[in-house]
Amino acid sequence: MLYMTLILAILIIAYKKINNLKGYKIPKLKFANELEADIIKEIVILCGGQPLKMKHLFNDS
Repeated sequence: MLYMTLILAILIIAYKKINNLKGYKIPKLKFANELEADIIKEIVILCGGQPLKMKHLFNDS
């Protein structure tokens, strides 16, 4: 559990620097939302679906 927490902290810090964000709450929420959207897209692809048909569901901002 400790290693997973450390890995996640490093990923959030990298995300924060790449996107020039300040603080930790907003970058953490944005990271979680983007990760969830990417995971859903991958699941759709693995199930033989087309994620482009669901583009309106994902906020790619």
